Amino acid sequence: MLLNYINNYKDIIETINKYKIINNRDIRLIVVSKTQDYKKVIELEKLGQRDFGENYLAEAIEKINQIDNPNIIWHYIGTIQSNKIKSLSENFSWIHTVASEKHAQKINDVCKNLNKVMNVCIQINIDNEDTKGGVSVDDYDALSLIVRNMKNMKLKGIMTIPKVNQSCIESFAKMREIYNRCDYLDTLSMGMSKDYISAIENNANMLRIGQQIFGERK
Repeated sequence: MLLNYINNYKDIIETINKYKIINNRDIRLIVVSKTQDYKKVIELEKLGQRDFGENYLAEAIEKINQIDNPNIIWHYIGTIQSNKIKSLSENFSWIHTVASEKHAQKINDVCKNLNKVMNVCIQINIDNEDTKGGVSVDDYDALSLIVRNMKNMKLKGIMTIPKVNQSCIESFAKMREIYNRCDYLDTLSMGMSKDYISAIENNANMLRIGQQIFGERK
């Protein structure tokens, strides 16, 4: 039973590889390892998995230190808190949830001191949900211009989490339109365990999958 996640992972990789061939483009999988034992990350890395996503900073830092593997690329996909940006910038290579000039400026300043360039995605609140982070579609262009002018951040893409209780197809299509008109982007980060096929069909090239691999969180 313990190795079910290995088989689940292999099944997802097989599915993604089929879509890579059909669409003739790369699709990158981030394994969302929040709340999972660090030993599972080690086992998946042995199979060639490089990208792992974490939501909770304290848990992530403990895991990163326990694993201590420079081959792993750590993606922060949780809510950004101003007082944790220094630790965030020290421990991650990607931040997917930039949604304000204030946070962008602080990440840039910290990364300047660290002499590193942070890969970032701007999170878009595509369904205008009050309970969800991200910029509105209308505010995206202004924020993207600000981020693109920062020397210690590289705006790689856009990210979204669609509304849970409705079809994601329309939301993903809107994200695809934004992505397609922004030739400075190379990453469309959308699609999770229950909707990643729809995301791929709408040009997503970075998926964030946890539950489909590890099972329901307890």
